[in-house]
Amino acid sequence: MHRVAPKLALLLALVAAPAWAFLDTPYITPANPSVGDAISVSIYGGECDLVHDGVEWPPPVMQEGNEITILFRGIHETNPELCYYGVGTATYPVGNFPAGSYTLHVDWRYMSFTGPWIQETLGVIPFTVTGGAPPPAPVSLPRWVSSD
Repeated sequence: MHRVAPKLALLLALVAAPAWAFLDTPYITPANPSVGDAISVSIYGGECDLVHDGVEWPPPVMQEGNEITILFRGIHETNPELCYYGVGTATYPVGNFPAGSYTLHVDWRYMSFTGPWIQETLGVIPFTVTGGAPPPAPVSLPRWVSSD
């Protein structure tokens, strides 16, 4: 038995399929946005995962107060023979925002092998937009001096 276990482990390691489907944690560009900057979200991944399936473009961006959500419609392959998407970074526009603190939710959905949609969160990115118009300076009124 003790001779079979190492051979079995080696055999299983050789026939195991590599994990080719991946999407890294998304990030925004620019990293420290200012008022007027066009903010984009970037996602590195590929092989068996594709965040843009060519059907729903641009991906919808929804905002409620300071909560922003971008929803990608993608493809997730579980069969390595169908994994031909390549590896790279995809960048998508989110918008520009006034000064303040925001949270960007990056979600994607894809059709499962058995039919229903699966929706997952790829990342939650807090960010702050700086700058904007400076507050108005206080106005100095002239003081009238009485000559009495």
